[in-house]
Amino acid sequence: MKFSNILVPFDKSAHAVHALEIAKGLAEEDPAIQLHVVGIIFLSEMPPSLGLEANPYQSVPPLTVDPDLYKQLVEAALAREKEDMGAAIGALLDGLPNPVQVLAVNAPSVVDGINDYAHDHGCDLIVMGSRGLGVLRGMLGSVSYGVLRSADVPVLIAKEAEKE
Repeated sequence: MKFSNILVPFDKSAHAVHALEIAKGLAEEDPAIQLHVVGIIFLSEMPPSLGLEANPYQSVPPLTVDPDLYKQLVEAALAREKEDMGAAIGALLDGLPNPVQVLAVNAPSVVDGINDYAHDHGCDLIVMGSRGLGVLRGMLGSVSYGVLRSADVPVLIAKEAEKE
């Protein structure tokens, strides 16, 4: 089976970098293969991580938030995430002739965000890292386990070898 549109969910961890290295190796086989490196973040009504000092859940009812301000805050958070992703990726993709899309997107959950992005962009393979936390998730992280169970396309879990 030949893949042409590969999604790499990227959370800036060493596991995500390892998955990106594997996806890069697959992409190097054909310069027409497109890579999508996507950070999925959840932005609620107005989380404190967007730069507000007070806890908005205690101080400001969500309905009183100015929609334009909220949109600006979300755009700023996504831009900051994309910039942080670029720093984590570093020179890993330099010289790769393939088309590469690096994005940060907002989603209600990381699993839903990955699956929705894969569906909406015609991705035919998801390559993702796994932290290896949890029970059956003893072998997979909870996000990788959720994607593996719910994705409509093949999922390659890139588990990094344990370091001694």
